[in-house]
Amino acid sequence: MSLDPLFRPKSIAVVGASRNREKIGSIILRNLMTTYRGKIFPVNNKAETIEGMKSYKTLKEIPEEVDLAIISVPRQFSVEVMEDAVEKGVKASIVITSGFKEVGEEGAKLEDELISTARKGGIRVLGPNTMGLISPDFNGTFAYANVQRGEIALVVQSGGIGAYMLDWAQRTRTGISFLVSMGNQADVKEYEVIDYLSKDPETRAIFVYLEGVADGEKFLDVVPDAVSRKPVVFIKGGATAKGAEAVKTHTGSLAGSYEVFKAAINTVGGIFVEDLSDFLNLTRFVTSPEPIKSDILVVTNSGGHGVLTSDALSRNDLNMVDIPERIKGDLRKILPVTSLPKNPLDLSGDAGRDRYAEALKIVQDLDCTKLVIVQSLPVVSCSEVAKVLLNYKGKGVVGIMMGIDEDSALRILESASIPAFNFPEAAVKAIKYLTSKPNPRKKIRVAQPISSAVELTKGKEYLTDYEALKLMEIYGIKTPKWGIAQSEEEAQRVADNIGYPVVMKISADKPVHKTEMKGVIMNVEKDMVKSVYKELSQITKRVMIQEQLTGLEVFVGGIKDPVFGHTVLVGSGGIYVEVLKNVSYGISPVYEDEALEMLKESKVHDMLTARKRGYDEGSLIRTLVTVSRMIVDLNVKEMDINPLIVNEKGAFAVDVRILF
Repeated sequence: MSLDPLFRPKSIAVVGASRNREKIGSIILRNLMTTYRGKIFPVNNKAETIEGMKSYKTLKEIPEEVDLAIISVPRQFSVEVMEDAVEKGVKASIVITSGFKEVGEEGAKLEDELISTARKGGIRVLGPNTMGLISPDFNGTFAYANVQRGEIALVVQSGGIGAYMLDWAQRTRTGISFLVSMGNQADVKEYEVIDYLSKDPETRAIFVYLEGVADGEKFLDVVPDAVSRKPVVFIKGGATAKGAEAVKTHTGSLAGSYEVFKAAINTVGGIFVEDLSDFLNLTRFVTSPEPIKSDILVVTNSGGHGVLTSDALSRNDLNMVDIPERIKGDLRKILPVTSLPKNPLDLSGDAGRDRYAEALKIVQDLDCTKLVIVQSLPVVSCSEVAKVLLNYKGKGVVGIMMGIDEDSALRILESASIPAFNFPEAAVKAIKYLTSKPNPRKKIRVAQPISSAVELTKGKEYLTDYEALKLMEIYGIKTPKWGIAQSEEEAQRVADNIGYPVVMKISADKPVHKTEMKGVIMNVEKDMVKSVYKELSQITKRVMIQEQLTGLEVFVGGIKDPVFGHTVLVGSGGIYVEVLKNVSYGISPVYEDEALEMLKESKVHDMLTARKRGYDEGSLIRTLVTVSRMIVDLNVKEMDINPLIVNEKGAFAVDVRILF
């Protein structure tokens, strides 16, 4: 059903409008009166007039059609008001009222009743527990804000964050097209709003603060199309265990895994940032027509600022361009003898407005971003250089204004839509986020299990270690030579058949961490087999014997995330996986190029390729791809291969735990 009645209503009723100007209903009504050109109907069962307008006792008394009802009444009356809305034929509603699922079971039941009532009349509901909505046509919130019209849409799952971002927009002179406070997402979901806003011609980019995703599968299906239309930037609340717990009491949302959320945003092609300052800094780029690239030339009048900026570029894997020889010659003519024509380009502390202008004229056609830093000094002001930059608009210029008049310089650049910052590090991080945006992908999950795998796993909550190895082999994942023994003599035969040295380990009926139980013994030679078996059989009678391999130990895992479903993981293996925590996540199924990116993010790629050892990275990539499909095929709840040993001959699953 269309969201137009919510975002573009032809008439609005405010239920709970009040003569008390401190009440939320009064604030919303007055915000509408100053922003909305359509018909407004106050609804209050005790007042004849409010703010000079006729007031109605119920929605049903309004003699004209009502597209949108904004409801701000005590929660015990919310269902009754929604019943009136259904009878009246209202098309959409914003429920400001709080006290629903975010406060517990009783509130959740009331929320369910509210939404089921709305659905009887086909009413789309934003909220409840929402601050409201701002569109180009009206301000339907209870925030006092002089909202400047612009091209940035804000979607927030927290009214407090929404209010802060309105204040920020006012302070920084950032124009807003929409602000949508999602609240509890009982009906209208974040993916629907993102999709709607992505089609809005007045919106250039969408910035989203979420604490939880309403429907992971729908999110993964819908948002890639939205991202293909315009940039969508995400920040998530609930990153830590305590943060996730706070989310439950804030919006009643399931926080989900922070790392899986990041993987989901990467999958849909969004830009994921980890703090609010980066979130807001990015607006300066997405609202600017400047062509921004990951190749950077730094122009400065301070050698120290140039060094610090070079460090920031290196940390963020951005490329400092080499200045061509033909341009170096021209630069030497304008630079003092103490300055070299290299990147960073230090114009020297005596550089004035003219030297900046001459240098920028020489480098203007280089195919790169020009990060222009000015430290205000007696010989030059930030405002002077800002005015110089206006002449090079469209040449990929970014201003870094540092000094006494930096604020006025920033205003000069912002008025011309040239990105401008107080510190180079902030600009560098924003450029990194912008230029490393992944391509959107849609995940098509079709379970196609192998019949022998289904037979092996049918009806089981978990697999034994040897069953898990059999499953790996069914899916074409390599394993070391292995066998099971339940006596000293059998152990000797199995080990002789494998060849020495071997690894011997306990083989329990349930998945266990064998190393923690001191159940793994390596470097076992022929004359040691029986005594080692005797020792291990004190823990479990069944003992596994494996070919001993050398190579890099890698962790490969899989989980079924409660929000986004099956997800594959990769990182450093062995006993250090939980210590190092350099793990990368990918939403299933992953493709080979995604798997390679995961190896790079987790630093496993660097470890595999170090010292040119010739380890088979391709085999590891194929294993990741296979595992990502296998966990979907068999609906695996949790699994890990630890270690997966990678060497010149391939990737071998050594120890495997699988839960269903």
